[in-house]
Amino acid sequence: MYADDTAALCSGADIQTAKRRAQLAADSLVEWARSSKMVVAGPKTQVMVLSQWARDAVDLSIKVAGVTVKARDTLNLLGVTLDRLLHFGQHCKKLKQRTRPRLAHLRRLTGRDWGLEEKQLRTVANGYVRGALEHAAEAWLPSTPPSHVEVLEREMRAAARIITGCVASTPTHALMAEAGLAPVASRRTTLAARLLAKARALPEEDPLRRVADSTAAKRLTTVTGWREVGQVAWTEAGVEARMEPILQPRTPPWLRPAPVTFDLEAGTRPPPGSPADRRRQEAALCLASLPQCATWVWTDGSAEEGFRDGGAGALIVWPDDSTEELRAPAGSLCSSYRAEMVALRTALRHLLEHPAHEDVPIVICTDSQAALAALRSGPSEQRTQLNSEVWDALTLLTREGARRLHLQWVPSHCGLEGNERADVLAKEASALPQEEVPLDVRTVLRASARAARAKIGRQRPSGWYRDLWGERLPPPAADLDRHAAVEVHQLRAGHWSGSAQYMHRIGRNPTVECPGCNDHGCRAGRCPVCREEADTPGHVLLRCPALMNLRFRLLGTIHPSHEEIRSADVVAALAAATRRLQSREASRQ
Repeated sequence: MYADDTAALCSGADIQTAKRRAQLAADSLVEWARSSKMVVAGPKTQVMVLSQWARDAVDLSIKVAGVTVKARDTLNLLGVTLDRLLHFGQHCKKLKQRTRPRLAHLRRLTGRDWGLEEKQLRTVANGYVRGALEHAAEAWLPSTPPSHVEVLEREMRAAARIITGCVASTPTHALMAEAGLAPVASRRTTLAARLLAKARALPEEDPLRRVADSTAAKRLTTVTGWREVGQVAWTEAGVEARMEPILQPRTPPWLRPAPVTFDLEAGTRPPPGSPADRRRQEAALCLASLPQCATWVWTDGSAEEGFRDGGAGALIVWPDDSTEELRAPAGSLCSSYRAEMVALRTALRHLLEHPAHEDVPIVICTDSQAALAALRSGPSEQRTQLNSEVWDALTLLTREGARRLHLQWVPSHCGLEGNERADVLAKEASALPQEEVPLDVRTVLRASARAARAKIGRQRPSGWYRDLWGERLPPPAADLDRHAAVEVHQLRAGHWSGSAQYMHRIGRNPTVECPGCNDHGCRAGRCPVCREEADTPGHVLLRCPALMNLRFRLLGTIHPSHEEIRSADVVAALAAATRRLQSREASRQ
């Protein structure tokens, strides 16, 4: 028999008390292993002292299975390197060593004239590079001092330069925004908020829940943890409601599911952009093929701006044509998907609490394909308590096996009467009190990430990039080849390798009079096409007279605003035109 390693934490008011308890724990483990006919590997055992006093760790040792184990400066636990002060400096250095080969792999996937598309590069960077940095980061990253976090920030900035092709001198705020990567410091608060949400969703008797709910006096103001950082993130994101309980053990997959059918197609799907009349006609033909002598339920969910003040509405049409209208709040922070699930749960619970016409089938219509797709995977595959409660209600409604239940997707906003009425009910439910509605972990995570992005935008320094984007994040340079995408990112970020002024500033375009400077009035840094002023990105995109005709054709004006030149296609066209004019000017000389 074999057993994996275990860990024990022994504490005390002084080092001697902690050492005595650690020895007792080791002796108990060895005795239990001996009675179970197992052997404890004493030479592989590690001991470390967690203390602000360095003298506590001097010459400390315990005996494990007859082997003297001395205290070490660091300890490896489940892939995380712990140190005596829990500053995780050694761990950050090891993560740096682990990330460097991955950055090299990412670099080999791209180039100026070939390589993966930007969307694919972002996916690889987030999964392959950031994934290595964020192993168990919820537990250790909130406690890491800024100086050690900076070690990881450098690696993420290297990934951002690979994605965008930006030069090394590009300002950090513009580089990370163009790459679509969140800084490690931002992820630090988001991950802490998620761990706090997971802990608060546990039962009250769970040890992690007790830690999350407790408070402790801080000995040092510079020391933080996931509980404090997560609470700050909750406050910034506006999270105030209680957490939805964590999902209880799900239905075993070998049990036969309830007789429920799903249809995610409303007849023959019209091509994208089809008029509402055609979509309504196709949906009407599909609905006409369903049982007409049935209890029809129309559900819909609504969320203001897609993430707050959720409302759930349901319209029940009984076989005798009588109707009932249901409204329920879905949470102060809520996605449209979750609001749809709340609407389904509200309708199903009402059918259970008011049994009527039990001899006819039930047809439920919703315009959320995501909700139906999640439910169609079966009761054992649900990941949230809300989804599990919906399946429990579906099972109870069909517990005898004789009653059929069908869930049908219908297109939204095409004039279907039931869907339109449910939509009105959902919007009315958004105004109901939301304080008592619990939140789920996913909603808290998204709210924290949204608040972190907004904070980054507010802290963006004044200058060219803030004038161009304000507090917004730029979209990726989609549908462009690699060379054009690099040009777009460099121009938007403000450091363009095609700029004479930039090349002169870094000493790559020296003259007899000036080897290199940052003076925009220097003659060596003037635009080689018009010779009027330094060819900064603002000059190239907004003012260069040589590109006046092209700007007029693209934008209908020769003096565009910052908002009008945000488009990647416009920036790419102006960059390509500038390159052509520069080559012509060079050939004349």
